[in-house]
Amino acid sequence: MLKFVLFTALCFVCYKTNPDEKSFKKYMEQKRKEKTSTTNSKVLNKMNNLLSQAVAPLPDYTYQNYSVCSICTVKPNGPTFLGICNTWYPISGEKRTEQQNEAEAEKKLEEMVISGNREKANKNYNEAVKLYTKAAQGYEKDHNTYEAAINYENAFKSYQSDENYSHAIDSAKNAAKLFASQDRTYSRAARLYESMAQISKKQKNLKGAYDNYTSAINLYNKMDNNSGMQTRIAQGNLGAEIGGSYAENAINIFEDIAKRSVDEPLLKYNVSNSLGKASLITLNKCVTKNNFNVLTNTLGKYIRDYPVFEDSAEYNLCHDVDLALSNNDIEKVMDLCNKYKQTHSLTEWETSILNNVIEYADKKDISIL
Repeated sequence: MLKFVLFTALCFVCYKTNPDEKSFKKYMEQKRKEKTSTTNSKVLNKMNNLLSQAVAPLPDYTYQNYSVCSICTVKPNGPTFLGICNTWYPISGEKRTEQQNEAEAEKKLEEMVISGNREKANKNYNEAVKLYTKAAQGYEKDHNTYEAAINYENAFKSYQSDENYSHAIDSAKNAAKLFASQDRTYSRAARLYESMAQISKKQKNLKGAYDNYTSAINLYNKMDNNSGMQTRIAQGNLGAEIGGSYAENAINIFEDIAKRSVDEPLLKYNVSNSLGKASLITLNKCVTKNNFNVLTNTLGKYIRDYPVFEDSAEYNLCHDVDLALSNNDIEKVMDLCNKYKQTHSLTEWETSILNNVIEYADKKDISIL
């Protein structure tokens, strides 16, 4: 009973002392005077007050009377005040706009990137990676795909500098995926896939490297006809090195390179080189199956479609080896292969194929004897 009486008395007091709108204006005037009283001179302060009141009127606000208290909110997005017992109290600060929040968040992300650059310059790669990754995640959350991709790429490069290749590939994948989502950054995504392919190859993950080259080439195909020619050649060489179905696909890749290069003056040298590689893979298939009909037909098709190939060292090698084998001229086969190895800069897989041909010829010679 006593609590109820006390509560009723308190409500009555609050009701009688509930400050009105006029008192709020007076309160705001007083606060403004306090802000403008910046000197020790009463005369100067009085003049400042008069000037500020004349130049800057009170801001707009809303006044709400709840009988036992009142609420005033300054518009727009200003602070809120509680009026109770003839006194006004600020109960919330200025409300920030969405634009202000976004600007502050953007500034924090920019500071992270700057700090990441500083740590990377000082070779503190672990710290740099943390900052770049956090910035990338922040930009991604804000749907700023481009900046997110750049910072994942920065993290990738820092991991790479620290020789932390497994984490480097993870960051590169994140960056490439985001770059690949925008037409204007296809090339950056493709270069990242190329970098991942090179790392995978160093780690002896040849099939992983091949897949990354495939991703890069798929992006180049979306750009223009002859982009990424060196990447196509690298994938063809890798397919031949892996062997099996990858070598079969390498033939298609090298034939595609020839097709893309034949009408381009600056790329014509690729025609004979790529068809020569395709012919060598075909030669290796024939040696494995002990059937050279496919090689004869393939060489005939190539010179019909690309007459320039007939004058190349690559064609002469495959044609003359085919002819020597059909005539059981084993010494000629060995001589052709050894001379070609001595006079040309070959990849490991090309050298391996020529060695296979020599071994095949040697066995054939024994069987003839």
